[in-house]
Amino acid sequence: MTYCGHEHRPRRGDWDRAGNAAEEFARRIARDAQRFGERVAEHASGFAREIAREWRHGPGFDTKPMAADVRGMMKEVRGLVGDVIDGVDELIGRLFQDAPDRPAEPPWTRVVTNREVACIACGRKIGPGEECHLHRRAEAREFRCAECGPPQAEPPPSAS
Repeated sequence: MTYCGHEHRPRRGDWDRAGNAAEEFARRIARDAQRFGERVAEHASGFAREIAREWRHGPGFDTKPMAADVRGMMKEVRGLVGDVIDGVDELIGRLFQDAPDRPAEPPWTRVVTNREVACIACGRKIGPGEECHLHRRAEAREFRCAECGPPQAEPPPSAS
């Protein structure tokens, strides 16, 4: 048996490689979800333009009932894309849930919603496209409207 003369080291004991692979996986999944959302938005926009063009040329009938159906369908498409993005957010959150450098309590973030949600402070409905504050937690997401804002941190008790 021959030896190369170098000290044999077992594979890295730390999780750097696994962590880097998980980060790359999460980036790829998020990028694919973004592409999916963009493609669905392109198709929905094309469909809306085609319907508008047809209606401008005068369909010869009342378009109000059909307009409500088209609006409902577009709302469903928006919900589908929102569900996909939420699913990706949940997947990435679960992957990195036990990361040692992750803060114990994630911060509130200002976002624009992609679906209708309710403010946990006042109960007001926050519509798609509105700005609000989001608190991502492992078990659920909490939303607060722009008026309520994120909850104020409690001041530390004074030493007397």
